[in-house]
Amino acid sequence: MRAARIHEYGRPLIVEDVPTPVAGPGQVLVRVEGAGFCHSDLHIISGELPVLPALPHILGHENAGRVAAIGDGVTAVKPGDPVAVYGGWGCGGCDYCIDGEENLCPTMQWVGLSTHQGGYAEYLLVPHERYLVPLKTLSPQQAAPLTDAALTPYRAVTRAMPWIVPDYPTLVIGCGALGQYGVKLLRLLTGADVIAVDLDDKKLAAARAAGATQTVNARDEALAEKIQDASGKRGVCAAFDFVGSETTLALALAAARPGGRVVQIGLAGGTAHVSALAAKAEVTFSASWWGNIRELREVLSLAESGRLELVPTEYWPLARINDVYDALKRGDIAGRAVITP
Repeated sequence: MRAARIHEYGRPLIVEDVPTPVAGPGQVLVRVEGAGFCHSDLHIISGELPVLPALPHILGHENAGRVAAIGDGVTAVKPGDPVAVYGGWGCGGCDYCIDGEENLCPTMQWVGLSTHQGGYAEYLLVPHERYLVPLKTLSPQQAAPLTDAALTPYRAVTRAMPWIVPDYPTLVIGCGALGQYGVKLLRLLTGADVIAVDLDDKKLAAARAAGATQTVNARDEALAEKIQDASGKRGVCAAFDFVGSETTLALALAAARPGGRVVQIGLAGGTAHVSALAAKAEVTFSASWWGNIRELREVLSLAESGRLELVPTEYWPLARINDVYDALKRGDIAGRAVITP
């Protein structure tokens, strides 16, 4: 099969022939029809996040396709079924996995970001049928980015809902695909006003299209003041940082009202500095970590019902995966790019 593999950090991916996996007992082989190209892939390919246990490696953690073959004992799916792939593969036996929180499993392995090869290839080997969610109306190409770009903000938003009150706006920092889904989900699930912040005017326009009630360019010298003005000088009830740098985390903490919530989703390497004396009273900080299988089913249900509209999506062939890398790095992709092996 053809696959795009990283051989060396800081170098382009190489599209080449590799052996096609074979489904063993309990396993499922998926013919990949869509694999979302995530901003975290930029950090990995560049070497900023050298998380891979061994190179060469096939990246790609947002995957969907059709079942190509099943191993002995598989009964939930059959060849030809369209499926989305949940990518946080836990041990299956710890307290977290038993509770359905495989994304928190101490030995959890992300597809494409661990010992398991990912979806930038014609075929993907899935270790267990429980990681597959059947698709009804969405195509695999449409569903692929929902497995992270929508699932991750869905968990962040739903877990923060006790802090979201109608009299206060929310704040979204970073308006790429995850941030845009964050805006959509906040409007859909809470109805709260959303202030969106980004460096890119095109992404701010996309955030407005997604439902943001006010946008501010992060380069604005009066950024913090404008956020306070938008909140009536009272602060936001919840801030969602889809960047995760030192600057954005500081902005989120400064914008929160007393008793508010700050959630870090982005992986830009920043550290949140929280002090009982310097911070506003009882501001709760958390880092949100992807989502679980049940939450993915809920996200896909929202999308298949039409209540959650998809962000702008571009489709690229596997042979042009390095062009996708360059376009995303330049900021030329406002929504999500999906590789179609």
